[in-house]
Amino acid sequence: MYPIQLYGDRGVRIPFGNAIDRQVNNAVHRFGALLEKYPIQGVSEWIPAYTAITIYYNPSEITYRELEKKLTHLQKIMEETAPPAARKITIPVCYDKEFSLDMEDVAAHSNLSIEEVIRLHTEPLYYVYMMGFMPGFPYLGGLSEKLAIPRLDNPRKMVEQGAVGIADKQTGIYPLESPGGWRIIGKTPVRLYDAKGEKKILIQSGDLLQFEAIDLQTYYKIEEAVENGSYQPQISEEKEEQS
Repeated sequence: MYPIQLYGDRGVRIPFGNAIDRQVNNAVHRFGALLEKYPIQGVSEWIPAYTAITIYYNPSEITYRELEKKLTHLQKIMEETAPPAARKITIPVCYDKEFSLDMEDVAAHSNLSIEEVIRLHTEPLYYVYMMGFMPGFPYLGGLSEKLAIPRLDNPRKMVEQGAVGIADKQTGIYPLESPGGWRIIGKTPVRLYDAKGEKKILIQSGDLLQFEAIDLQTYYKIEEAVENGSYQPQISEEKEEQS
């Protein structure tokens, strides 16, 4: 059983490990799914992170001891059930020079050709550890170490929505226009965040993400389909290996 720790006067924290590890993070998201499936009266929200989940509650609706008992019961349920299949989302990315503002710098820093950078970037099945920074922004694990590169010394005042970049040992996608210092190597026409959409955020913590290289013509075709609401991202389910 994992410890249930007091977190201020209206919260508790459950750590599932100490290291940033996929198996630890899987446990965090599995527990969050159980909180969603079996709501606890008095719990207002929970926040999953890399290694722990923080749960906030209203002490006038449920006491700490009552909450502790219910959370312990959920842990028992988690131990007795198999992990669910993970969602795999394919994100098309155009690496054309029109969008890949820093591709040459990344290739030079890594001593690779542009084609090799694209191959190494699209090969992994990335794991979404958590969401943050801005709505719809995924923190991904799995980038090839060969592509690691420091952030820009002088961040851009504005990075376009959909820009795909690398910063240190991470890769990510800008879901909204934002200042940023990531090295931009491509762009996706897919919207990760749509304030007017029925489902506002496309990617969730615990998802698997695969980048797929597309040419410029395909980019604009998908962009048009996204604009008129006829585009559906490729989403499938698969059992992922526990590590």
